[in-house]
Amino acid sequence: MASSASPVSARGWSGYERAEGAQGRPIAQILLDSALPQLDHLFDYAVPPELADEIRVGQRVRVPFRSRERKTFGFVVGFSERSDFGGELSPVADLVTPVPQLTPEVWRLARAVADRAGGSAGDILRLAIPTRQVRVEKQHLAAALAPETKSAGAAGSTVAESREAPEVLESPEVDGVDPAEAEAITATAIADDVALSAEHTIAEQLTAGARLALTASHGPERLHTGEWVGGWAGQLARIALAVYESRRSVIIIAPDYRDLDQLRDALAAFGHEHVVRVDSRQSNGERYAGFLRALDAEPRIILGNRSAGYAPAHELGAILIWDDGDPVLAEPLTPYVHARDAALVRAEQTGAGLFFAGHTRSAEVQRLVDLGYVRAQRNPPRRARIQHADASLAPDAFAGRVPEFAARTIREGLRSGPVLVQVATPGYAPVAVCAECGDLARCQVCAGPIGFRAIGRASCRWCGEHPARWQCRTCDGRTLVERGMGSGRTVEQFERQFAGARVLLSDGDHPRERVDARPAIVVATRGAEPLAAGGYRAVVLLDAERLLSIETLRAGEDCLRWWENAAALTAADGVCLMASGGGPVVRAFVTGRTEEWLHGELRDRHALRYPPAVRVASVSGGPDEVERALLQLAEVPGTDHLGPTQVPAGGLAKTPAGLVRAIVRFDYGHGAEVASRLRGALVADAAGSASRTRGSAPGRARPEALRLRFDDRGVFDG
Repeated sequence: MASSASPVSARGWSGYERAEGAQGRPIAQILLDSALPQLDHLFDYAVPPELADEIRVGQRVRVPFRSRERKTFGFVVGFSERSDFGGELSPVADLVTPVPQLTPEVWRLARAVADRAGGSAGDILRLAIPTRQVRVEKQHLAAALAPETKSAGAAGSTVAESREAPEVLESPEVDGVDPAEAEAITATAIADDVALSAEHTIAEQLTAGARLALTASHGPERLHTGEWVGGWAGQLARIALAVYESRRSVIIIAPDYRDLDQLRDALAAFGHEHVVRVDSRQSNGERYAGFLRALDAEPRIILGNRSAGYAPAHELGAILIWDDGDPVLAEPLTPYVHARDAALVRAEQTGAGLFFAGHTRSAEVQRLVDLGYVRAQRNPPRRARIQHADASLAPDAFAGRVPEFAARTIREGLRSGPVLVQVATPGYAPVAVCAECGDLARCQVCAGPIGFRAIGRASCRWCGEHPARWQCRTCDGRTLVERGMGSGRTVEQFERQFAGARVLLSDGDHPRERVDARPAIVVATRGAEPLAAGGYRAVVLLDAERLLSIETLRAGEDCLRWWENAAALTAADGVCLMASGGGPVVRAFVTGRTEEWLHGELRDRHALRYPPAVRVASVSGGPDEVERALLQLAEVPGTDHLGPTQVPAGGLAKTPAGLVRAIVRFDYGHGAEVASRLRGALVADAAGSASRTRGSAPGRARPEALRLRFDDRGVFDG
């Protein structure tokens, strides 16, 4: 196959010119695009004369593999004068694209991150480099060759230039402006300028390579465009722009598309509309166009979700991460690297600053703060007024969905604006039980819990299967009844309890990004709370007991994050109410002593050797495969393992019977050795060295094949 775009068309494009060429060296070092772990190393290929002037480091190429007729794809990683291979080298077949897609910085990052997680660099590059779009690429190259008009990076005004309100309202005599109102606006602008000065100081520290942690204040912020965003979004946008003004690139990572939209709006309002967006909701063409812009030799502000940490960035100055405790930032694809860990590696490699921000800290960031590796802010954040209805109330100790004190709070809030009510689960009723014996109803396909998404419509919460012929495994009963209240049933209850009030629903099936300032009760599941114009007059948190009883090591940590994020949506003069529940986590939230609770949580995890006090890796596969892998760690100090234990067959992943899993715990200082040894066991198993002794076919397709997952946040969950 010939190249689909002429390399000549890239001449004059800075990305092409900066990439290293062969320069007479006859050997190209290629990383093959393969999922096979035994192929995760560089292969030597001859540089043919017809490509010697065009081939560049970072280009995607086609090369023969195993035979001259069979071709595969790969990336040029470097060139050399000689090869250790004793035979004749096959030549590179052709260039797939003239654009050097893989920068040396991203290659070093991919290699280091993959090695840390016992994975393949190619798997990281599939996350980092989007699918090529020929039409988009040609348009970008043509634009790069066209006469320069105005730099996209300089299209908007700077932060300081965009702040016109203080100048316009400098005098209270301005027509149509009440003097008192003008004075209040000027005072706000002065306060904003003070904040802006602090944010410039933070930016200076970041460009010098500092690692900082910020606990963001509660409350929304109104932009001069009239739009509302979370105060945290305005603060991160100002910090990013301050870094950008020093001609350095910035990467901002946020878990949810709604977070990204708020950051985009804030950046646009401050005069920077030309961000590079890296978002899973984009089309392939949009994502590739953004990727090409990030490759340009121009500083950019790059905004995206977990894969944005791998984006190319010219002169990277800082990486900003919002709410790193959100599980959405944990990569679900092999090698399962969390965005936080990739950012830590990249900051270390490049000297860029690293900034963690959230309404509460994750246990991982708190550990880094305790170690002194990350410096935390000194000034305490501004929090909403938080009240506790009654810690002694049990969930079923009151009639209706909320206790009377919470109902009064909702009614009072509705007099002047919207009220947010956070609930634990979506759907109508979160669980179904057998009407005869009361046991929890389980799906007969995947063994997941059955719930009601609507009245009379039961389905599995894992696989979605409808229990048409369900039968209780305990008493053979065939009737399901509802237990608990999901978001849908809560809406139904509130429509009766607060007759005449407007009741809105926001959950996974009915998402809302924003609501206006009119009175309404907004029932939202955790993480799906919409932003309200001006903030909510009241925020009521329900189901604390249910959330704290989730069978996960991080239940308390997650609850603090869910509650703090909801409380942050409260108006400046509003109130956040914890409707019921008690215990140390609720007490830490109500009193604002979340950092103190995290210190205690980390002490307990150190005593029990639970993450993040130690790192963990799950090793699963056939009993023999897992046993051979564990033997590789026998002499590594600071390492122990739990298991192996049987992996339950079936489930959503349709796990075959007979597999086992062990959890390896190891100190951070021995992480590189543990990852290297387990990776060696994985490569040996994938290559078939173990399976051939039993006469079975080699390869990862075997059910009993070895599988690794490092730093799995749910490894100890029930």
